[in-house]
Amino acid sequence: MDERFKLCRKLGFRDAAHAHKIILEGAHKIPEWLISKGLNAASLANLGYDGDAMRHLGYKDTALQKLGFRIAKEVHKSPPAAPSSALPPEHAPIEGGITATLKDLIQRGCHAGELKQRGITIPHCRAAGIDARVLARLGYALHELAGVYSLAELKKTGFNPRELSRHFKGSELRDAGFSAAEMRCAGFCVRDLINFGFNENQIIGAGYSVNELLREGLSRFTRDLRKLQY
Repeated sequence: MDERFKLCRKLGFRDAAHAHKIILEGAHKIPEWLISKGLNAASLANLGYDGDAMRHLGYKDTALQKLGFRIAKEVHKSPPAAPSSALPPEHAPIEGGITATLKDLIQRGCHAGELKQRGITIPHCRAAGIDARVLARLGYALHELAGVYSLAELKKTGFNPRELSRHFKGSELRDAGFSAAEMRCAGFCVRDLINFGFNENQIIGAGYSVNELLREGLSRFTRDLRKLQY
């Protein structure tokens, strides 16, 4: 399970999307409100939110200082820009609003590796309104996206239940709308589906063999069906 997802659960958030919603809400409250929820500079950094990302979400430097960010160091941490003659446009540092910059970089065909080299994080992308499907196409891996985007958003990218199960519970996959048949095709057995909360009718209709169903005690209907085969 992704470390950021584990941290979200430890802090009492359902997932990264829930944490992001709280962080957005915190921009309009006093810093102590965010701290009371376990979100300070250290935990925010572990979730992928550095000082710049927080500023883009609307946080002022005074609030960031109370959260534990060291503003002076962050402001001066970037090395001097290289001369323009040695820095072609495709490698120029980020300037201006990050939303406009991100959209421009994506339109220019920058892939995940290039965005990372520029210091752009997935929370930056999420804050800028970039869809998870776009980031997946750019080359970001599921384990990177799962710490920031919700299961519903990741489902839309085309990740299958088996891949998503490394980051989300089976019951969450069921609640996200994956059918019993999809779960079977992804490699889950009858017992898995029972544990995930699928009912007997859903499991019987998922396409498992009679023997697989009988092995788990499903059901009188299944036993009767087997008798008809002989």
